[in-house]
Amino acid sequence: MIRISSLPLIESTEQFHAAKQILLVDVLFVGDAPRDMREYIKNNHGGFVYEKKTYVPITLTGAPESLLANVQKPITFKFDRGFENNYFFDSELEVAIWHKKLYDISALVNEPSIAFEREESFIIERYLSGVIPFPSKPEEIKLLTLPSKAPAIGTAAMKGLKPVRK
Repeated sequence: MIRISSLPLIESTEQFHAAKQILLVDVLFVGDAPRDMREYIKNNHGGFVYEKKTYVPITLTGAPESLLANVQKPITFKFDRGFENNYFFDSELEVAIWHKKLYDISALVNEPSIAFEREESFIIERYLSGVIPFPSKPEEIKLLTLPSKAPAIGTAAMKGLKPVRK
């Protein structure tokens, strides 16, 4: 059993492209399933409840090229009893690296199968409660931009107002 928390984290796009095998870790919200299905997922598929919502940790392994080839394509997770849910990986590689979702598992390439320990508190801390929003680029503030002139009252018609008759 492998602990996700002990795997080497990918911290740059160069590390991502240099890796032979990667692991993408995230959580899948399954709270839209019926109550008995949520209980079934918790008991049989490693699901857990955080702030009264049910989640399942997901792990996807593969080559970096295969992850990028499947950008914006739904990855369907089928649970027993006919319930399924889709996971989408957006094209923002920097965002995935920022949120610490990618791990280098090149050392485990020759393993016939990989099993992960259930680290519920680690998953909650890293992917639900401890999420820090990705910093967006601040918009440029132009101090020398002239404001558009508002028409003076009485020289141009104001929109939405009607003259008052006496």
